[in-house]
Parts: sequence; C-alpha cells; structure tokens
Amino acid sequence: MPQNFDRTQPADAVKFFRHCILTGNLEGALSCFDEDAIYIERDGEEIKGLENIRKPLEHLCGWKPDIQGIKHKATVVGNLAVWADKWILKAHAPDRSPIEMKGATTCMMKKNEAGIWIWLVDNPFAGQLFED
Repeated sequence: MPQNFDRTQPADAVKFFRHCILTGNLEGALSCFDEDAIYIERDGEEIKGLENIRKPLEHLCGWKPDIQGIKHKATVVGNLAVWADKWILKAHAPDRSPIEMKGATTCMMKKNEAGIWIWLVDNPFAGQLFED
C-alpha cells in the first residue's frame, strides 16, 4: 500500500526517512538531507556532505530495518527545528540473525525552499552521550 507523507511537517519528514530506510530507498533517504548536512556516527565521527553521508545510509538501507520512534519532541523556530526521539531498530543480518538496537536521536532540521523539512545535523546515537 502506498504511503503518503506530508514532509512539510517534521514528524512526517521523519516518518518518510524511516520508510525509505525500511524499503531500501537510498535516494529517498538521501533526499532528507541538506547537501552540506552532517551525520554523526556511533563513534562520534562527523560525516560532512551528502556524498559522504551516502555510505552509512547505503549500509543502513541494505539492512532494511524497521525503525520505530517511541516518543518524540519537535521544537520549531521559523524555518529551523530541533527533533529528539527515542527509537527501536529491528532488522536481520545477512545470515538472517536478528538485530535489535535502541537509542535516542537529536537532529537539527531546516525547511527548504519547497517547504520540506530536511536534516542539517543528524545524530542517531545521541543517547550514547549519556551512557557510562
């Protein structure tokens, strides 16, 4: 069944991104980022620029994980927004063994010229900052 997403709303922009990941739609997932965006890896490495972000997203799209947000908060100021949520990821490794991860995301988003919310900074492992 086709999904409709109103990417002019931050929550639907996030739903669209997660749907792209679930369906393995790399180009759709990349369309959620500004060309100068920063993606922060689990180890804290900052990956800058859309072409460099392609590699971690390609890996993620290969898993086709189901990423479910548990709770979220979006704070919008003009054409900028801060998004925070808890998430659970479920997928299968190439050997079909189950993968389950959980964490917390913080993102800075902006509304582009078309009125679509896109990521400037995506930190899907932000919750690890507070772990011992």
